Amino acid sequence: MKKYLSLIFILQLLLANEPIAVVSKVRGKVNHKMIDDKNYKSKLLVNTPILLESQIRTDNKSFVKLIFLDDGTSIAMYSGSEIIIKGNVEKRMISKQIELISGIININVTRQTLGEFTLVTPNSELTCTECGFWILFDPLTGDELIKESGNISIWNPSLNRSSELVIDTTLISLINNEFQQFGTPVTDIKYLESLMLEVDERVIQYKKDEVEEVSSETTSHVVVIKLKNATNVERKLILTYNK
Repeated sequence: MKKYLSLIFILQLLLANEPIAVVSKVRGKVNHKMIDDKNYKSKLLVNTPILLESQIRTDNKSFVKLIFLDDGTSIAMYSGSEIIIKGNVEKRMISKQIELISGIININVTRQTLGEFTLVTPNSELTCTECGFWILFDPLTGDELIKESGNISIWNPSLNRSSELVIDTTLISLINNEFQQFGTPVTDIKYLESLMLEVDERVIQYKKDEVEEVSSETTSHVVVIKLKNATNVERKLILTYNK
């Protein structure tokens, strides 16, 4: 009986030490520890394996991106952010729960096969099956949530009330305060775009089409550049010049 219990303990230990994610990108100093450790012990490098109950913190002007091994769900942590990765593993599929302690993160969740993806803050609980969103956490002003894609539900436990995150809008969730929802300001979108560009996370995509009109005197060129912003709204920039 004792041998049997010892075997169960060893198997549980092996499963607990099985990586669930990997570091795909690092900029600056990013610290890592297990949740039971008192102090941060190590710096994260590209390809570092991440375990359940890992706690990760980015310093000022730092960035890290994590990719879950089961389905490619990604977490991008910007300067001054801190999270704890929780959940469980069943048949190599990961039930993902992230606790946000501070900062700004961008998450892209691929379709989950083991329950819903969950993000927890001191103010809110966010759930989705497949989605993309930003969250900017401030202890005084609350959670600022901006949707990129998918169906996303926000529950505020202090109100015992839920709200759906809507595209092109920002939702504010704060303990003991009603939800606030409004159109996302252009200044906020530009700010998020600037964060991504600083760490090479968003390459401006454009398609260059040249149309030439030839005359006896000049050749007119038209260049169409298609741009997408942080909320996937597409705009065209049309340049015309003569040669």
